[in-house]
Amino acid sequence: MPEAAAWEAVKKNVSMSFRLFDNHLDEVDKADWFRMPGDVTHVAWQAGHIVIASYGIGIRLQRGERPADAELYDLAKYKELFGQGSTPTPDASNYPSPDELHATLKKVFAQVEKEMAEYDLKDLDNALDPPHPLFKTRFEAMNFLPSHNFMHYGQVSLLRRLLGNPPTR
Repeated sequence: MPEAAAWEAVKKNVSMSFRLFDNHLDEVDKADWFRMPGDVTHVAWQAGHIVIASYGIGIRLQRGERPADAELYDLAKYKELFGQGSTPTPDASNYPSPDELHATLKKVFAQVEKEMAEYDLKDLDNALDPPHPLFKTRFEAMNFLPSHNFMHYGQVSLLRRLLGNPPTR
């Protein structure tokens, strides 16, 4: 079982990564969300990917998928658009709007934080079902979540600069 202090640190890091990623999206003009410098990715894809990853790691891997989860976002559509192996396109008509993506992100972040506060420390050592190639336990998955968020935060930062914006810090 992870120590209580370690779990508190993970929860703090998850919340901080959510807050910073959310605020960083406010620093990108909505008109730029589908621009693809270098034809690789765009801000909308980054935001949508963080939606499904935060849900997947912070909720689904923790307690399984529930019918009520469909109220967070269209799980199948987002997986197709933003899941691992998906290919971003600059055609905004293929995606939810930047405002919808950002609102969905906020909703998923809030749900993860709500449920994370209720996770029982003794259950965090439980093996993931289904298993995951990167982490074995619920705690390891939650510990990875901030790193994943910050990896994509960096990609949004790079996109901002490639779009001609000044550094934010």
